[in-house]
Amino acid sequence: MSQHYKNFLSLLERWPVDKSKVGRDLGQYLRDQLTAVLGSSNIVAVKDDRLQRQFRSLENIVNDVHAKKYPRTLNSTATGLSGEQCREVLSTEFLQALHSKKD
Repeated sequence: MSQHYKNFLSLLERWPVDKSKVGRDLGQYLRDQLTAVLGSSNIVAVKDDRLQRQFRSLENIVNDVHAKKYPRTLNSTATGLSGEQCREVLSTEFLQALHSKKD
């Protein structure tokens, strides 16, 4: 099981953490889940093939396998905002400001 832990750790080293999404970041969530699953005393209950599938799926995401296989032809979004603008709108800071204006 320690090999799985090493594999996931090396994968998560390449996975960025978005500091603008405190408490809502996928990278941080994955790190927390790794600690919960592989650090628990009930590690025997985790299926080896299931871990391998999850690892391969996450590895495909971090390596941009599908983004390279199916490149985008347009750089627009459904909202009309750029990727950077979408990141700003989804940041915790912006959402808190929006929430405080509602009150």
